[in-house]
Amino acid sequence: MIYILPTDTCYGIWCAFDDKKNYDKIYKIKKRSYDKPLAIMVKNFQWLRENTDLTDEQVDFCERYEKPFTVLTWSRNIELFLEYSDDNEDYFINKDVYKQIAFRVAHNDMQESLINSVGPIWLTSANLAGAGETYDIAKIEKDFEYYIEKWVVEVLWSFPLDPSVPASDIFGFVDDSLEVEYLRKG
Repeated sequence: MIYILPTDTCYGIWCAFDDKKNYDKIYKIKKRSYDKPLAIMVKNFQWLRENTDLTDEQVDFCERYEKPFTVLTWSRNIELFLEYSDDNEDYFINKDVYKQIAFRVAHNDMQESLINSVGPIWLTSANLAGAGETYDIAKIEKDFEYYIEKWVVEVLWSFPLDPSVPASDIFGFVDDSLEVEYLRKG
């Protein structure tokens, strides 16, 4: 199943990390190009410490970061998962676009509880490709009406979001330093 939920900025669309079929459907539903990778939302900063190439100091920096953010880094575990395929299982069709992986950290109890039950999730903004971020659940329901009615997509936890909240900053670190390189500054 594919779900829509509020993030700390706009509404996001997601599926479980190990759900390759719905991962592919997110691209089709959004009409998103396969050369654009999805982010991965994880439970907490400890997960980043244990599963990515970020140093403890870089994770500490992220914990103190005052705005919504996505951090770009690498994870050997994710790389291995993206590469894995057997005769009975589909592979990630665009696995080669993941030169770095964009990580978001759950920012509320609802998201943390969700990730406790399903593990990390693939996440991107809940909008059609080329459209701006969506803060209004009525627009979400209109844009994804067909998929909601067909029970392909389900909306979780709809509540009003503040459209004045800028999009998340997207950044990576230069090597093992605390020097930040921004891909997007909201």
